[in-house]
Amino acid sequence: MNAMVEDTKAWYRYPLVWMLIAIPASAVAVCSVIIWFAVTTDDGLVVDDYYRRGLAINQVIDRDQYAAANKLSATLNVLASERLVKLELDKGLLADYPETLELNFHHATRADSDVALTLLHGQGSQYIGYLQHALPVGFWYIELGNQGWRLNARSRLENTPDIGLKSTGTANRPALD
Repeated sequence: MNAMVEDTKAWYRYPLVWMLIAIPASAVAVCSVIIWFAVTTDDGLVVDDYYRRGLAINQVIDRDQYAAANKLSATLNVLASERLVKLELDKGLLADYPETLELNFHHATRADSDVALTLLHGQGSQYIGYLQHALPVGFWYIELGNQGWRLNARSRLENTPDIGLKSTGTANRPALD
């Protein structure tokens, strides 16, 4: 006589069922997290107004060429502990020193770390400014100038006490010092 044994366990008591449910459920959970990151974070390397910036490239080239033609150069010293910025400007062929200069620090990968600073003219060729916050570690694109000209450099601030700023004469980023 064959005795048939009926299985009386409920479906949720089998581990294989839970494994089959866990695989697609984990995929849905991971996908939800990825979508949340994509919506809430900003890609700092992509600019919204790329077309307008492309049209303005001729103005940037003109500013670089003006600085090169007038033999402008500068030496920048950033004292991170005091949050002090000192600049020595060689005005080249300019008639006089500007009263203020705009100094911009652009972080190489994090746009939210960028800093704009106005330097005030001191004695002779010296300019001074103060940082509100310490600059994070990393490579920085440094741009100095006013409406008519600009000087630039790329440097790692914690390794370089004095940074030489010069005109490249083109719109390309300067080489690493």
